[in-house]
Amino acid sequence: MKSIGIDIGTSQIKVVEIQTTSRGYVVNQYFIHQLSLNPNHDREIETIEFLRDLSSKYDPAETRYCVALRQDQVAIRNKIFPFVDRLTISKTLPMELEDDIPFSIENSIFDSKIIRTLGTSSEILACASPKHHIAKLLQLLSDSGIDPSIVSTEGAAFANLFERWNEAPPSLPVGALGSDNLRPERNLRVVLNIGYARTLVCAFDDNSLIGVRSLLWGGKNIAEAISKKYEIPLIEATKEMELKAFILTTKQQTSYDAKIFSDTISKSVREMARDLQLSLLELRSEFNGNIQQIELTGGVSLIQGLTPFLTQLLEVPVNRIRILDHIPQILFEKTDITDTRLGIALGLAIEGLKRPRNPAINFLKNEFAKQNYRLKKFLNQWSLTLQFLSVVLVMMYVWGYFRADFSTSLVEKANDRLKEKAVSIGGLTKKTATESNVRKKIKENRKIITELKSTQVLYQMNSALEILKRVSESAPDKTSVKVDLKKFHVLEDEITLEAYVNTRQEATRLMQTLNGVAIDGRIQSRPSTLPGDPKRVALAVSFKIDRNLHKVGL
Repeated sequence: MKSIGIDIGTSQIKVVEIQTTSRGYVVNQYFIHQLSLNPNHDREIETIEFLRDLSSKYDPAETRYCVALRQDQVAIRNKIFPFVDRLTISKTLPMELEDDIPFSIENSIFDSKIIRTLGTSSEILACASPKHHIAKLLQLLSDSGIDPSIVSTEGAAFANLFERWNEAPPSLPVGALGSDNLRPERNLRVVLNIGYARTLVCAFDDNSLIGVRSLLWGGKNIAEAISKKYEIPLIEATKEMELKAFILTTKQQTSYDAKIFSDTISKSVREMARDLQLSLLELRSEFNGNIQQIELTGGVSLIQGLTPFLTQLLEVPVNRIRILDHIPQILFEKTDITDTRLGIALGLAIEGLKRPRNPAINFLKNEFAKQNYRLKKFLNQWSLTLQFLSVVLVMMYVWGYFRADFSTSLVEKANDRLKEKAVSIGGLTKKTATESNVRKKIKENRKIITELKSTQVLYQMNSALEILKRVSESAPDKTSVKVDLKKFHVLEDEITLEAYVNTRQEATRLMQTLNGVAIDGRIQSRPSTLPGDPKRVALAVSFKIDRNLHKVGL
């Protein structure tokens, strides 16, 4: 899975790609797109074209896009809640922030980030943003072909570079932050991200973000001051600022032009310092904070002499910070450009890696809730098939309903007819003509039928004596053939007899006379079982005869 952080700024669009691995994550690559500073140029169209080209490089099913609302579009408040359950906090946020935010809660989206837990309580950063800002950003991304997974805020994303974001929020003992009347002093670390149009002020307590401010001052103010002083276009003034800007720490042995250029920049920075002092005063008052150091990043932080100049104005140590040194796996070269300009984009990409134990701030809620991409893709591909199956399902349901109704009607009619036949044929009464009694009656009749079939009643069958009489009558007279009958066996229509005759000629003659008695005129000789007699010839034959046998069918 890839997480893409997209920082849409005023003068540049910064993109950072992070690839998850079995051992964590790797920062693969970055993109920086310079937007036109020409006021007659449509930056929105330029932004859409760049983002559309960016989205074509990635598979939406394997990519999470993370973007941020501008910090001046989000209200952030530090709150302490008497519970730690995220769902309960989410439900009570609108009521808690109703008096603290400058816009209507009905037209806002809320989210929160747990900073730390304090026993059964929790310190959180409560965030709220008007819906129209979210809708405008989502429309821009939709026109660019990007479906974002997370819409966070710049301060929360930037804090990922310093916090232990892959761990659960730290837990402190009850009362560690004191009471409302008596709070212990906090040692605060302030990080400034000075961009082209705005400056992001983040206050950290033990590497945990506790406060965020946004100053409407940036490199653009310095470029405008240079443009006004030297009467050059803003585009050229911006280039001069990026390439040559400096503030002299000492004005001895410097040229007049260098002094004028330095004074022009320092005068603009003083304006920022005044606004920053007010923000620092708010942080000190709100958190009873002791600001020990201020660190700088952002493109403007590269101005030579800026850190000592701010140290002198703010009376707090000010130093540049290299944010990429906090990231272990980076596959591109670390330069001043990448180190000062990719902070928010990198933090947004990290937002896409967060787990439920420490989730990202995400304004995609309520009507802006993200739809399942795979489900959406499936519906787009199979919509016609699903419609056809739905029609078939409805038709089967209707057919099943009428089939069940028709079957019930047939069963009722069959039961009525069964009762009628049970009364007329089975000899049952209307009261006893139940299904069980009918089954019992049928079982009894089947038993009788089985018994009748097993006996196989015979009708008009000739007896064995009659058959013996017919054989005797057909045999030759005693003067021509003297027969001594020893065995006579009748099995259905087959006759077997054994006898003694005087000679073989008599045996042949006897078999010829029996041909007239056999049905098919065939007499079969068989081995004789009679004991041998030297004076006589043993004869054994079998044949079939008509016994007038009929099986009675039932």
